[in-house]
Amino acid sequence: MPVPTTDRLALFALFPLLAATAPAQEAGATSDSGNLVPADTVGWQALAQDLFLSGESSLIDPGRIEPLPRNVFKLGPVELLPKLDEQLVYDDNIFLTENDRENDFILRTGMGAMADYRFGEGCHRLSAGYDMTRHWFLGGDSTNFVEQLASAQLELNFRRLTFAFGDRFEDRTDPILSVFTGKIKRTINTMHGRVGWNAGESKFELRAQRATTGYDDAAFKGFDRDEDLAVLDISFLTGEEVWAFCRVDAMARSYENAGLNDMDGLAASVGVRAKRGSDLDGMARFGVRAESFDDAAATDADDDALNPEFEGRLRWWLMRTAAVELRIERTTEFSPVSNYQSASRGELSWMHQVEARLSARLGGGVERVDPSNTDAPFVRYTIGAGMRYAVLDNADLTLGWRLRLRNTRATTGDYTGNQVTLGFSLRL
Repeated sequence: MPVPTTDRLALFALFPLLAATAPAQEAGATSDSGNLVPADTVGWQALAQDLFLSGESSLIDPGRIEPLPRNVFKLGPVELLPKLDEQLVYDDNIFLTENDRENDFILRTGMGAMADYRFGEGCHRLSAGYDMTRHWFLGGDSTNFVEQLASAQLELNFRRLTFAFGDRFEDRTDPILSVFTGKIKRTINTMHGRVGWNAGESKFELRAQRATTGYDDAAFKGFDRDEDLAVLDISFLTGEEVWAFCRVDAMARSYENAGLNDMDGLAASVGVRAKRGSDLDGMARFGVRAESFDDAAATDADDDALNPEFEGRLRWWLMRTAAVELRIERTTEFSPVSNYQSASRGELSWMHQVEARLSARLGGGVERVDPSNTDAPFVRYTIGAGMRYAVLDNADLTLGWRLRLRNTRATTGDYTGNQVTLGFSLRL
């Protein structure tokens, strides 16, 4: 097996960032580069990798290594990627509590397929994917569940003009945070579209989406909601591989239950994107976010909020086989208990291609979450490490470890939990 190229390693390094799209679905589907769902099959990720996703909705696992993407099965112009993932997880605190710690082994079985069809001399693209993940608790202390995801996108590229539109459907199961043995089912359907214009030294892009969340359980029907987002991004080339940009976001959230707090918001920011060949790729953005709430439920004293926000990402290849990745962010997000919650987070990870078949990753993250009401803020920490070994040209073995720690002033809010995961992935 030849040593992977730099481009292939770069794609590998991007996967943990793409995986960050998964937890953000709670606030309306987001992507690592902005706020919209990426339907590109290369970045397709199962969102059900975290058992307690709704309780740990922001920090990803900085040590997680995903299987290498491979398109090895072709039917004419169509590239197909059937896949199978099997993981055995040991969790020493499955209920994420310090007062009722229980350990268990969990079997995660994932099956899916991705398809990619290019036409119009390769200028246009139709992509689709499906993922199913089954979580089976061998000890029987928690309820087994299955999650499904499906996505499709059509992308049309002309000389300067591009269009894309698609849909992503998620059949999710989340724990009831006060009773972790219970589960609630919900679906999220996200329609999204994009139009862009590239004039060489200037670019224009308008992106929009609507995410509709619905709960199966009648007790949670009041939380059914629609979340709308539109983003206008204008970029200008200011130097070799350096782009300055300005961006405006408009967002809205409306609940089925008139007693919950609907939201309208507007954000404006400026930033810069820069590259240095394939060695360095970064982005920084600063702005303000203004939101207003109807306060039908008096969770907060104020019904208007003005908050600063910033975002920064850096991927730097220090050598041909090793890279460092940094992500920092400060923003406001959906909160089920207040008008909003402010979140400040940072993640740093190191990736190393040890040899042709063996890759390793190590990283850590910290996050501070502060609800807009009088609830106490809390801090979450994550440390992770992982290895991936290509046993065959289309099969990987993975080994991962993650430590999660939560610190809060609440008497029962702290916890510490370790997970060790052994996985096998097959891409037919």
